[in-house]
Amino acid sequence: MDEKLSIYGEREVAADYDQRWSGAGGRARDLRKQRAILRALGELRGVESVLDVPCGTGRMTAFARGRGLRYVGADLAFAMLEQARGKHGDARFVAASLAQLPFADASFDVVLCIRLMHLVRDGELRSAFLREARRVARKAVIVDYRQNRALRVWLGTARAAVGLRSRAPGALAPSVIEREIAAAGLRAARLIPVRRVPYLSDKVVVLALKD
Repeated sequence: MDEKLSIYGEREVAADYDQRWSGAGGRARDLRKQRAILRALGELRGVESVLDVPCGTGRMTAFARGRGLRYVGADLAFAMLEQARGKHGDARFVAASLAQLPFADASFDVVLCIRLMHLVRDGELRSAFLREARRVARKAVIVDYRQNRALRVWLGTARAAVGLRSRAPGALAPSVIEREIAAAGLRAARLIPVRRVPYLSDKVVVLALKD
């Protein structure tokens, strides 16, 4: 597993994780992501339940439950789940990997997968995650990606080329994202930029339908 994923199992990292969303900038990033997710949810009808995986420290828990959705959060990192349970003690959380979820087929109306794919450099692993998310979803998977048609990605790639960062951002072309989702048996109905100006948005929220 990539180091950027494995560190989330450390208690010190999990304990400090929420600080990135606590300031004005963090709250603004949170709201932008929530708006994009709401736009995706607005395309669907009859959504009553959601699986949030990986749920981390429960960043999306109050957001989902505040909209009346039956919520389950799943994460492989016990340290992150401890933080989530401490904040949302009455919510349901499960220790589980997105590679093999402990749920029956079509258990949830929507599977929400936020802030994972851009950390996974292995395309086969991303595809395995998407297929498993599709299996337990009834209607759709809502997943975010880092896309490469953004100023931030271009600058990051240039900095990597001259040795100012260790590697280029893990961003994909929108066409590659759509093909990857299609290969998992889903249809990318919408790619929603998280920022209002698309070329300033390296993140997109994808509404992937289970036709």
